[in-house]
Amino acid sequence: MNLPPPFVPPGSVFYGAGVGRGLAIGPVHLVSVGKITHSRHKLTSPAMVEAELARLADARQKTVEKFASAQKAIPAEILLQDGDILGTHLMLLTDPLFFGNVEKKIRDDRFNAEAALVFCCAQSVRAISSISNEYLKSRVFDLETVSNSLVAALQEQEPGRLAVYQEGSVVVARDLSPSEIASLPLGAVSGVVTERGSRTSHSALVAKAIGLPMVVGVPSLLPNLEEGLQLIVDASEGHVIVNPDDDAKNFYLKRRASQDSYIVEINRCAHLPALTLDDHRVAVLGNIELVEELPGIMASGGEGVGLYRTEFMYMSKKDLPGEEELYESYRRVVATAAPRPVVIRTLDLGADKIPSVRVPAPGGGFPENGHQNQALGLRAIRFCLKNPGVFRTQLRAILRASVYGDVSIMLPMISNLDEIRRTKQLLAETLAELRAQNVPLADYVPVGVMIEVPAAAVIVRELAREADFLSIGTNDLIQYSLALDRTNPEVSDLYQPFHPAILRMIKNIIEAGRERGVSVSVCGDMAAEVTCAPVLVGLGADTLSMPSSSIPAIKRLLRMTSYEETKKLTSKILTLSTADEARDQVMSYLGGRFRELLQPLQ
Repeated sequence: MNLPPPFVPPGSVFYGAGVGRGLAIGPVHLVSVGKITHSRHKLTSPAMVEAELARLADARQKTVEKFASAQKAIPAEILLQDGDILGTHLMLLTDPLFFGNVEKKIRDDRFNAEAALVFCCAQSVRAISSISNEYLKSRVFDLETVSNSLVAALQEQEPGRLAVYQEGSVVVARDLSPSEIASLPLGAVSGVVTERGSRTSHSALVAKAIGLPMVVGVPSLLPNLEEGLQLIVDASEGHVIVNPDDDAKNFYLKRRASQDSYIVEINRCAHLPALTLDDHRVAVLGNIELVEELPGIMASGGEGVGLYRTEFMYMSKKDLPGEEELYESYRRVVATAAPRPVVIRTLDLGADKIPSVRVPAPGGGFPENGHQNQALGLRAIRFCLKNPGVFRTQLRAILRASVYGDVSIMLPMISNLDEIRRTKQLLAETLAELRAQNVPLADYVPVGVMIEVPAAAVIVRELAREADFLSIGTNDLIQYSLALDRTNPEVSDLYQPFHPAILRMIKNIIEAGRERGVSVSVCGDMAAEVTCAPVLVGLGADTLSMPSSSIPAIKRLLRMTSYEETKKLTSKILTLSTADEARDQVMSYLGGRFRELLQPLQ
């Protein structure tokens, strides 16, 4: 992390976790952290009970409309980046178990609606907090947000939020819900700071997606602020400067202007090929979840889709999607991207991606949310092979869509040969069925595997004999190899892409692919980082796939270097013993030659 300039008084700087990139400079807009007031009284007649039930139903409808409206303001690419963000709140609003308890409290114990909601919410929070499952514990804030919004609707008041913003306001609060972030007036608000939260919270994902600089997890900030006080928010570095003087403001205004100019420049060259100075070609593709993201990929210079995640319709609906629904979605993506390639990853449900419907299947269905170690449980290819009916439906839809463009199938979480062989057998049976029905299909649909489990990295040569291509999912590969939860802030500092074991694994995977004559791509976060991309290319990766926002900078970097340089850099860092040493070597290389690429991007 880069510190503020030395002329900024240390006592005026507060540190947290930056979300996204960019700078905000403006007056503080404090958001109340107090709870909504509500009365508590007993209902003395059946008529009063029915009236309270009607009030509750009306408040639920108003809150559903509010969240649905806020959801429309969120870009499609992050609606499901870490589970459905506002969809989680909408599902809670239709949860029959929770609201059955609330209504029972009104009918049987004669509580008014507000008191019944608060009582049942507190009861649920206590139950969830007692479970040793970090995913479920993180949903406490979602439950409290929904309950708070419902009580506000019953009282016909806003949840303690000030409504008037000065131009360029920096919103500061103890915490903000995703719907509150999405509802902020972007023309007036320039940044957000919260005392609670993490980079991976739903609220942070919304702020990042709508381009709002944010710093979260800044302890003890609110007592040092007052309405209208000037604030600088550096989301790239994760710090906040309170009441900056003119020198500090001028410094950060110049930095922001420099960033803006740089963004214009890299976007201008984004559609040029990623061709190094010594004519080595690297394919740069995009990661998507929805067809609506494709224009962003193409506008950013993406050369196709290297990772099409397919969990969205399973996560956001009450019923399993049918073949026709899946086919239409895949067809739109493939046809829109054509003739560019589209790599469709089969279902990767599990871990933190819990579907809204339980899957009835003879093979065993889907694990309940309360199971511990979901990342090590029934997920991805394991889930699909235990539920062949669900898997076959998806495969049929993909194969039918293949006739509209260049389609490949990618299998996640492969850990042994049997998984890919069973999948290929199922795929062959599905192909035979479709051909017997005279369904138009592509002549051949390649099948590749994601290398994201250490076991797969060890047997990669055997997997390369079975697969048409390999793709390295660095996020899970790092997580599983280093035995850490990348969403857990207590160990997030141990998530090290430059760990010698990770770099050596990637080198071995790419060499195995070359030996077998199959292509190797990288589709995890490492591909999107300017510090990691030249190392991956130096290791031999021929394809990088990333979010659309990262494409221009990565292409610019590759066009400004040579393949020989990246190989020399990689050779050096492979001899180093620690992740810090490797990162220092890369930063020295980039800082000496490509200082502009290290600028924080908006």
